[in-house]
Amino acid sequence: MSEDYVVIEEGKARIKVPNPAKYLRPDNVYEPAWAPVFYNPAQTMNRDASVLVLTALLNTQNFEKPVRVADPFSGTGVRAVRYAIEVPGVDEVYANDLDPNAFKLIQENVRMNNVQDKVRVFRGDANAILYMLKSLGYTFVFVDIDPYGTPAPYVDAGIWSTRNHGVLAATATDTAPLSGSKYLAGSRRYDVRLLPNDVGAEVGLRVLLGFMARRGATRDRVVEPLLSFYSGHYYRVFVRVSKGATKASEVLSNQVSYLLICDRCGFRTYTNKMIEGEVCSFCGGPVKLLGPLWRGELVNTSFLKILKDLLSGFSYLQSRDKLAKLLEFLLNEETGLLAYNLITLARFLKTNVPPVKKVLECLREAGYRASRTHVAPQYIRTNSDLETLLKCVS
Repeated sequence: MSEDYVVIEEGKARIKVPNPAKYLRPDNVYEPAWAPVFYNPAQTMNRDASVLVLTALLNTQNFEKPVRVADPFSGTGVRAVRYAIEVPGVDEVYANDLDPNAFKLIQENVRMNNVQDKVRVFRGDANAILYMLKSLGYTFVFVDIDPYGTPAPYVDAGIWSTRNHGVLAATATDTAPLSGSKYLAGSRRYDVRLLPNDVGAEVGLRVLLGFMARRGATRDRVVEPLLSFYSGHYYRVFVRVSKGATKASEVLSNQVSYLLICDRCGFRTYTNKMIEGEVCSFCGGPVKLLGPLWRGELVNTSFLKILKDLLSGFSYLQSRDKLAKLLEFLLNEETGLLAYNLITLARFLKTNVPPVKKVLECLREAGYRASRTHVAPQYIRTNSDLETLLKCVS
């Protein structure tokens, strides 16, 4: 084998990938975007979670045969091969990549793992392939949108090709635009109003989910988050897609709205009114209007418990311990509550940032719900009023 490629093991698959030693940055860190075919070892937990979610989906939902999975950004084919090998009940996996080098490598990896009977390999634009397959009557119980950068241009095709009650998964690595750090790019891509804010990691996840819910509604589809998380350099969401025009309208009314944030005192609230020039009702300072974005739960707790129980049977997963910690964290996180940044609150009070544990205990003793959040260590979630929250921070 050429030294330009190496064979690695991920999950139960053996995958030929570009040799990481050939594509090192000056700081000796592998840069997957420089390789001829994209493979990112840092996304192993992302792929492990996908195997777990698909397994849970097929264990809890009876789909008409054949059970098909779509991987329109297949790269090396690692996801497609793993779905074929590791998930019982999968009949067909449709792997696609536009790049000719990737197309050849996917074929090699399919043969290496002896899954030619399950994996069909295509070369084309992701949207074109999904729409073409849909036009021929092929729909999927699981569609995995995992591009390099934004998934926004592919969400419509993903929703349209997902079978009723199936799952659409999406990865977003454009965290700066989504969070509001690069707000002009984020506003364009996701059809939202974005500005820099003090809970950017949280906002990015909700903008992505809100975008998917709004795009789903245009096709009379309901989007329900099963598992959503932020992992430092990417967002990953798994949403159930179901038919229903009335329910889609209800979701838009009840789960998607704007967020008002005051950077001075930390006040925030959801609103359905897009009003310019508002001032903070607490301190009188200027407020920022962000959105529309998802305001509901980021996870489905019942589904999370199924994932947690299933994980004990996946001892071979490389990221098993990290996944277990994430699931446990999310089960204890009040994902439907507003996120606050303790640094903002402490700055307003001109005091040191207190220990998170102290603030949470104070809020709970006052009768409010409160929790940490996985998205950032300095964020907390609570349904407290701001006056009580500031007392707990002081």
